[in-house]
Amino acid sequence: MVERLFALLLLIIFCPVMILISIMIFIISGRPILFKHRRCGFNYKEFNVLKFRTMHINNGSDITKYNDKRITKIGKMLRTLKIDEFPQLINIVRGQMVFIGPRPEAASIVNNNKDYFSYLNIIKPGITDVGSVVFRNETNLDIMYDADKYNIEILPLKYKLVNCTLKNYVFSRKLILFITSIISIINHKLALYIISHYFLTSEEELRNKLNSLFSHKIF
Repeated sequence: MVERLFALLLLIIFCPVMILISIMIFIISGRPILFKHRRCGFNYKEFNVLKFRTMHINNGSDITKYNDKRITKIGKMLRTLKIDEFPQLINIVRGQMVFIGPRPEAASIVNNNKDYFSYLNIIKPGITDVGSVVFRNETNLDIMYDADKYNIEILPLKYKLVNCTLKNYVFSRKLILFITSIISIINHKLALYIISHYFLTSEEELRNKLNSLFSHKIF
């Protein structure tokens, strides 16, 4: 209840900014202003996650590639600053999400790989977590666009990162993770340093696998 009230307060505070963004999207890209995508939430209950629309209207893939031509000019800016996710405060107010928790995954992926999403029995998806900081630039990875490789190589890593988020899931760690997520927008390397030294200190094998995945030492 506290998180929902805080999210409502932030919605009120950021209302002028969100209205301005909505007007800019309408002028530059037209309708719709918001983008809805079906995701799995607590106890596998599906819901529509909300974002500001950052792409031209299309019938293409749900997967966004690096420098995807469908992304609008204003959409690129919103994505870089993570402002496109502001409407997810509405998801929190509705009780569908929390601030700190694993990012909500597409329903189709969850339903086909439930072993990697058992945490949905104990926690709601969130706006940010350890995995979302680590995979902030995941669109750079070619492996993201191969469904089989994604399920075999990416999902197990994200599952382990969720466990790192939930380990000692107390307010102080949530606050550090929230601040780190903001830092990642400005300086991703510094954010990864904080993640490595605060959340992955005993996860040497996981760090090595992530270094191998990104083809350079990020930890």
